[in-house]
Amino acid sequence: MDELKLLIEMVANLPTLAVWVLVGYLVYKIAVIGSIYGLLRFAIEKLHSWLTSSTPRSYDPTKSVKLIPGASPALVVQLHRIKKNSDYIHESDVDWLKKVLDAALVDRKY
Repeated sequence: MDELKLLIEMVANLPTLAVWVLVGYLVYKIAVIGSIYGLLRFAIEKLHSWLTSSTPRSYDPTKSVKLIPGASPALVVQLHRIKKNSDYIHESDVDWLKKVLDAALVDRKY
């Protein structure tokens, strides 16, 4: 308690300019600490939104293949034909399709 009284008396006896310098220094320190805190919150929020985003990060082969608008449904129908008693296209189906296409491309005349 005595220390607080001494501190108040010391500040009361300071010139006005010195008090304003101390207030400015305090505002500066609060601004720096607040900026660091805000930057940390911003970085953590961006990291969290990146880690929890629902956007797919996998390769989309449909973006690298350009299809004529009428060809897309026909291609999907043909892909459904190669499935074997399953809702999925397996690696063995893809291998079979590769062999069939290789044989067909060898026989192609143009």
